[in-house]
Amino acid sequence: MEPCNHGAGAHEAHVNARGSAPENARGWLLIEHPGPWAAKPLDTEGIPAYAAAAAALGIRLQLIRRPGTLATGQVYCAWTAGPAPWIRRFGAPLLDTSRLPALARGEHMPGWQTVKEPMYLVCTNGRRDACCGRLGSRLARTLAAEGYPVWETTHVGGHRFAPNFVILPHGLYYGPVDAEGAVAAIEAHRSGVISVRGFRGRAGIPTADQVAAIAQDQHLLLSRTERRI
Repeated sequence: MEPCNHGAGAHEAHVNARGSAPENARGWLLIEHPGPWAAKPLDTEGIPAYAAAAAALGIRLQLIRRPGTLATGQVYCAWTAGPAPWIRRFGAPLLDTSRLPALARGEHMPGWQTVKEPMYLVCTNGRRDACCGRLGSRLARTLAAEGYPVWETTHVGGHRFAPNFVILPHGLYYGPVDAEGAVAAIEAHRSGVISVRGFRGRAGIPTADQVAAIAQDQHLLLSRTERRI
């Protein structure tokens, strides 16, 4: 296995990764794909043609799969910006390139099924970075064994902070985070707050705003609107 090239202690829980969530990740397209995954999603065999069109519009493309289970071919989209983030699920026939601009604007379309439960993503893409493959896969297996509905996913950004953990629809980034920290993040989110343990920031928000928000308190409240999601 490839050695870590991020330096001694790079993936320990005390590493300060605050303000490092991707600023431009607002619209998300998540395609269930069994793998193997290439270093970049668009280079992976069997990716539908509309994926490249989505990426060209600035929509974040993620391949996902459940640890240890067969992929069922579901497609999801999410919008993480603003006070009312959302997740939708649909079959591939309900998404074509004509609908992608709406997703890029944060608009969901008729026929897309509302997903009420959050999605928990762990980057496990070892072909992009060996540390994500090693540390992320371990985290995903642990969370799955404890009964959390976690997804493995391709690169989410910041592999030097592996293992990386993301909660949708709010786009909450954590890393480096161990299983205990990930569970704390999940339970906090269920209670309408954001755990700051390993919290990197919220996707779709400028870095300076992420840092300022984190500095406000040890627990960041989600708005009342967001708590109902």
